[in-house]
Amino acid sequence: IPARVVIAADGVLSFMAQRAGLRKPRSPRYAAVGVKEVIRLGEEEIERRFSLPKGEGSAHLFFGSITKGVFGGGFLYTNRDTVSLGMVVGIEAFRRSPSFQVPELLEEFKRRPEVAPYIEGGEVVEYSAHLIPEGGARHLKRPFGDGILVVGDAAGFALNMGITVRGMEFALVSGVLAARTVLKAREKGDFSSAALSHYQELLSKSFIAKDMRTFEGTLEALENPRLYDHYPGFLCSLLERLFYIGEGPKERLSTTLLQAMMDVALSPGGWKDLWDLRRL
Repeated sequence: IPARVVIAADGVLSFMAQRAGLRKPRSPRYAAVGVKEVIRLGEEEIERRFSLPKGEGSAHLFFGSITKGVFGGGFLYTNRDTVSLGMVVGIEAFRRSPSFQVPELLEEFKRRPEVAPYIEGGEVVEYSAHLIPEGGARHLKRPFGDGILVVGDAAGFALNMGITVRGMEFALVSGVLAARTVLKAREKGDFSSAALSHYQELLSKSFIAKDMRTFEGTLEALENPRLYDHYPGFLCSLLERLFYIGEGPKERLSTTLLQAMMDVALSPGGWKDLWDLRRL
């Protein structure tokens, strides 16, 4: 289908943007795979299990041993009469361990005591998988060219911020800005790269470009395997020390917390890990 301008919204791999010479192929290090199941429970049952008022929802994020020391995490959130449950894992994990299987991880995740009671007896009505960009727009040379604009995941407009994963709002807003650029270009009858560079100007003034710059180093911080095995175990140990009451006298909470901070700082890689977390 011929067109004077194309908005490339073809996802992480974006062969259109690659063929237009606007971006390089994405390295496996800068992509993750997400898998999701939609499980039907019924509206009333969801409200009962999650202790929700009518019309309200709930969302949970999971982090730590569920990914077996690999960069990633899990999620569980409610819809009206279904729940969505899934995991996101960095593709680089498959290079290091060819036997690594996300579907197996998902099944183990569903059996965990924190998750199983929420989905027990539910019917899986949908299963999907999706590639997710990591590391921002570093593969993108520029988001415009002669007769083409690049938006959303195709441009790498997504952020894993550790406590949340963002991308939908970037896709929506970049699509709006691309549409405004096309409308302006149509008024002039000019769809050249120079005319469509207005899209870059709009992006630069938007929260998209600002957030991409602010959080451009989060991937490097989140790739640390100790975040998914050592530190979750350390946190559980700390909580045990805080709540445990033995036969002898109890030390001050401040003493316990200070000792825990010293243990982290003096552990192998501790200072570096603390320094890297400044990127989040």
